[in-house]
This record gives sequence, C-alpha cells and structure tokens, in this order.
Amino acid sequence: MITQDELARTAERLRGALTAAADVMAECDAAPVITPVPQRPGRLRRARAWLIPLAAAACVVAVIAASVLLTTNLTRTSSPASQPAYPRFSICEPLPAAGPGTAMPRFYVTTDVAARQIQLQVRRTSDCAITAVVPLPAGWLLTGGISATADDRTFFAAAFSAKRCPAQAGASGISFAAHETRFFRFAINDQGRAGRLTVVGPPVAGLVGPIAASPDGSRIAFNAAGGNFVGPGGACAGGEVSGAAISVIDLATGKLRTWQTLYMPPAPAGTSITPHEVSWMADGRTLAVSYVWPPNPSGPQLSMAVAALDTTSGGGSLQAHSHVLWSEPQKYDFSVEEALISPDGKSLTAAEVQQTAHGYRYVLLRIALPSGRYRVLYESPPERNSGFTTFTQDGSGQHVIVVSGSEAGWISAGKLVLLGAPGSALEFSDGITTIAW
Repeated sequence: MITQDELARTAERLRGALTAAADVMAECDAAPVITPVPQRPGRLRRARAWLIPLAAAACVVAVIAASVLLTTNLTRTSSPASQPAYPRFSICEPLPAAGPGTAMPRFYVTTDVAARQIQLQVRRTSDCAITAVVPLPAGWLLTGGISATADDRTFFAAAFSAKRCPAQAGASGISFAAHETRFFRFAINDQGRAGRLTVVGPPVAGLVGPIAASPDGSRIAFNAAGGNFVGPGGACAGGEVSGAAISVIDLATGKLRTWQTLYMPPAPAGTSITPHEVSWMADGRTLAVSYVWPPNPSGPQLSMAVAALDTTSGGGSLQAHSHVLWSEPQKYDFSVEEALISPDGKSLTAAEVQQTAHGYRYVLLRIALPSGRYRVLYESPPERNSGFTTFTQDGSGQHVIVVSGSEAGWISAGKLVLLGAPGSALEFSDGITTIAW
C-alpha cells in the first residue's frame, strides 16, 4: 500500500516531469528558428502548427508512462519487507511546515567514503536527491570532516594529499609528519547548485581532527589531537596526532592561534585530558571545546566536560583562556560521548550511551545551561546500535542529524527520518564528520 509520503514524493516527481516536458516543447518550438530548413514561408508555419500538438502529445504519453512505472516501483518497495523494521523510523520525508524557531535546512552535504575519489554530495533534505557533486582533487583524503557556516550555504572540508592511506609507523601508530592539511570551500544557491571548489587559507602541518567553521566562515577551528581520516575505497585506519591542542586559523590572514589542552578542570590534578568536538557560539569569538579524561585510571569509562574558549586571546593554555560551562555529573547513569554548544550558549546538544538489558542504547539530549537539566530528543532502539554513532547540528543548533553505522537521519518529534534507505551504498566513517548542514 502506498503511503501519503510516497504519494507526495510521486506528485513532486510528476511536477518535475511536466516541467521537463514543457522545456522540451519549448525547445522543439524554437528549433526551426535556430536552424531553419529551406522551404516556402507558409509551409514552415503549417509544419510548426502540427508539430507542436504532436510534441505535446508525446510528452504527455511519456509522463503517463513514467508515472505508471513510478507507481509500480513504489508499490513494490512499499512491501513490509522493504520498510524500516521499527515504527519510529521513516525515509526521506518532506520537510515539516515552518513553525516556531528556525526553519530546517533545505540541503545538506555528505560524502560517500566508499567512492574511488572523495566527492562531496549536495542533497535535498526533503527527498535526499543529489543536486550537485563537488569532487575533491584526485588523491586527496578527507580529514577533519565537513562543516557549514551559520546560513547553511557555505561548506568547508579539510583534506590532505596522499595517494594511499598513511603508512604505519611501527608499534607507535601512524606517521602524519609528512602530511599537511588544506581547507576547501564551496557555496550552494537556493536550488542546491554548487559553486566552484576553492582552496582557502594556508596549509596546516599534520592532520587535523573535527573542524568547525565560524558563523561567518572567516575562520576554522579544529582539534589538532585527532588523526582520523577517510581515503577512497573506504575508511583508512586513523590514529591520534601527538600532543593535544585546539587551533583556530584565520582564512584571510593565515594567522594560526593554538591553545594547549594538557590539563583542565574538573579532571584531577595531573590527569591529562583529550579534546573532542569544537563548536562556535553566535558571537564568532567564543568556541566551545569538549574534552574527556578517565575518572578511574583502570576503568574504560570517560568523563566529559565543555569549556568556553575566548578565541581573541593570543593562544597559550586552554585553562588560562577559558572557563568550564558544564561537566558530567557523577550521578549520571550514562556516559556522554559528544557535546555541541547552541549558538546562543544557553544549551548543549549531547550524545550519550546507556546500557540496557537488550544492549546499548544511543540517546540524544538537550542540556540547559547552567542548570544542567536535560530533556531527551531521541532514543534509538538498543538492537539498532551499529558500532559507532555521532551527530551534527545546523547553524541554528535546533536541527540535528544523527549518524549510526551506515545510516544517517534527522530528528523529527523524537523520530529518526533516514536520509536514504537502510543498506544503501552511502557509507560513513567513525570519528569523522562526513555529513553537515
């Protein structure tokens, strides 16, 4: 049985087909003017008079045939076996009607890590259709992921040049010393068409971790302690760059400021921290830095905190130029793994993992600052946990995309709307942001 959403998407496709048919008719009508065939003047008018209805009839027949084929395919794919196994999941829904707050982004950018060459795909949120493809230069691997400006119209990617994944450096890990990261930028218009891909800013030595473009796109913040990267044909094995630091680069001047993150409260004295995600506030100067540390040296669990860094300072120590916004209370019965700040600085969107009798459950929270009170935005069924789960948010901080294994989707009233059918060719990578809006 065909659902209302499928009927809506069918109608949208038919409207597109009718538009294309009209374009074809217009081209047919204009063809004799561009390349006229020698004949008597009256004959040309008579020829055009019967050609136009014929072209129109042919276009209508084509549209009807396409609609029958589309309906047949929808009927086949609407069988219970092809639908998501869980009622709280759907696929590529039309955007909800605009309500209070910021409208949902109409487009998002992602990449297929299984492609032979890294290609950034612009997709329409309402139907997941690709509107533009922006390939990175051949031989470039994605590191640090993808990020968007506050208006969700300008996108950045961090990549480095390598014909293959970096070689293992003995038992100590992977060597990044011979590589440097470049930042790429492109913009999209209201139809989702992409402009030219350009290199911006100077190169950065080594590889970078998660990146975050400032609200106006003039600067990029990144985690210099993460070394995950994606190569053509699949995800290369990443690792950690030596040291722990947060950097911000001015793309116009090339000035680079770095803050060392060796120690931070509330971690116990002498306990090293590891920085994670970075996210900007709307003022364009305050950067939220999340970081983790082991509360028990012998235990696997990590505690997380988020600090607000003043990026107008000249660099130095993160502890000297920041203050703690939030730290994970000991009374929590779960482990927070990621956290991003809202543009107004009044809340965090955080991802946690809970252990249940049926396995691990992924939960997305909205945490109010400074009270720490939270509400649940989304809970995954425990049996759908797929090894790694991450999320990204748009420039307003209100709309979230969750990535779980090879699936990604946006959150709508506690439900996950998948951006593609389960088991599709689109793949994602652990530890790197390969989707943004």
